[in-house]
Formats: sequence, C-alpha cells, structure tokens
Amino acid sequence: MRVIVVAALAALLSVSGKGIGQEQAPGAGRMESTQDLVARLTPEQKQRFDEATRDFDRRQYAEAVSIYKELLGQLAGDAVLTKFASEAALNVGDTGFALSALKPLTTANPNDWQATALLTRACAESGDVACRDTGMVHMMELHKQGVMPAGLRQYIVERVPVGENTLLIQTSLEPWGRFHIYDLGQVLDKDGKPVMRITLESDDADQGLFAQQHPKEAAAGMRRFSYDGYGESAPNASGQRTQTHSLYEFADGLPPYAAVREKFLEIASGKSKAVTGSTHP
Repeated sequence: MRVIVVAALAALLSVSGKGIGQEQAPGAGRMESTQDLVARLTPEQKQRFDEATRDFDRRQYAEAVSIYKELLGQLAGDAVLTKFASEAALNVGDTGFALSALKPLTTANPNDWQATALLTRACAESGDVACRDTGMVHMMELHKQGVMPAGLRQYIVERVPVGENTLLIQTSLEPWGRFHIYDLGQVLDKDGKPVMRITLESDDADQGLFAQQHPKEAAAGMRRFSYDGYGESAPNASGQRTQTHSLYEFADGLPPYAAVREKFLEIASGKSKAVTGSTHP
C-alpha cells in the first residue's frame, strides 16, 4: 500500500517541547514577540521567565504556569505572557484560565494567530464545539491571508485522554507530505513518548479507483480519504528497525473534524480494527 521511511516516521512522531508561544511570530498582525517582552523585563523578572521556560521545556507545566501567572501579576495583560501561561495551563487541564485569558487577546487582535490557535484548543478541550469550529475557520482564514509563518503546516486542536495515554490531534492548514495528510493524531504515553501515529490522508494512488467508481464527484474535485495508522515494530531478523502500516477505513470526500476526532479516538483506544496491515524495514 504505502511505506514511510523510518527516518521520516521518527520526525513526524517527534513532539517538540517548544510551545506555540515560542514560535517566531510573523510581521503581520503586529504581535508582541518574545524578544520584545524579554527586552523590557527586569533582571529578576527575566530570571523567573527563564525558569518558567525551562519548566515548560521539561514538561513541568504546573510549575511553569505558576511562574507565568506570577509575572502576569506584574505585567497584567501582556500578550506573550498570557499565551505562555495559557498553553501551560491547557497542558495541566486548566481550560477555564486559558479561555478567560485568551478571549481578550483575540478580540483585541484578531490577527494574533497564536492566541487564536490556543483559544481554539481551549474551546475544544472544554467541550465547546461551536467555539472550536469557529476558531478552526478563523485559523484557515488567517492562513489564506498570509498571516501565518510560511513554515507552519499544522496546529494542535486538542489533547484527549485515552486510558493512560493521550491523543494529540493536529489539523493541517494545507495537506502535506507524499500522502497528503489533512489531520494527524499522535498517541503519547504517560511520559510523552509517541507510540503511534494516526492520519487522515488522501493518497494520489487511491484516486484512480475513486474516479472510476464516482466519476462525477471526482470531476468536481472530490477525493477519497483514508484513516491510517503507523507505528514502530520489533526489529526484523536482520536487526533492522521496522514499522507497521495499518489501513482502517476509507471515506469519500473530506470528513468534518468531528468525524475525524471520533475515528482517531476509536483507533487510539483499540476499538477500531485495521482492515489491512503490513510491516516494512
């Protein structure tokens, strides 16, 4: 069916400790940058900010959010601090703080794509579906307007507990990769280590048969999609690292996010069984 080289799989499975607030902001939208913030901190504030950043990078989010909130008490309403604090808060499940902190930012600056992405996630993780969907539409609008950094291809929509693991769901601003990935789910263990990758993709190799079966729909631009899973397997007899690809289901036409979320959860929890599978070096 399809094979992804191990190096590429490892790269896609990696989850950076860097938060969205630490990504380079574009010129559009006139957002305060992290550098702007640091330049006006006192030496004592900068020391605390650096401590919080180290805590964040070590996934010690409770400690990080505590320091960020402390600094916000001294620099009330600062956009960068608010985004750092909100992301750390989301990582410990405090959606209430994130919602109350981020809504004023997005109202004041609708072009703040970082705040919009975080608010979308806060809405998703709080169960506010309408707010989530509105945020996703706005993120796509900002992407089309060129507000996003050129290299930003996807963003986190939500983290969902799945037993002892966590499902991290990201959606693409544009389909990317050889198989045109539209949504990516990463199953992380309790230590944050990726154990499985789930995709909604639209492989060009699947479009020929779809066009034969549905010529009118294909002519109108509709594509066939598939839900796929990728994971590391035990080394083969030669000692080579291997990976397993599993095909779970096809979908004609792009499924809405709610359907993708439901299917990703079924796959991550083992409730959905693969219809085909193969292991390769």
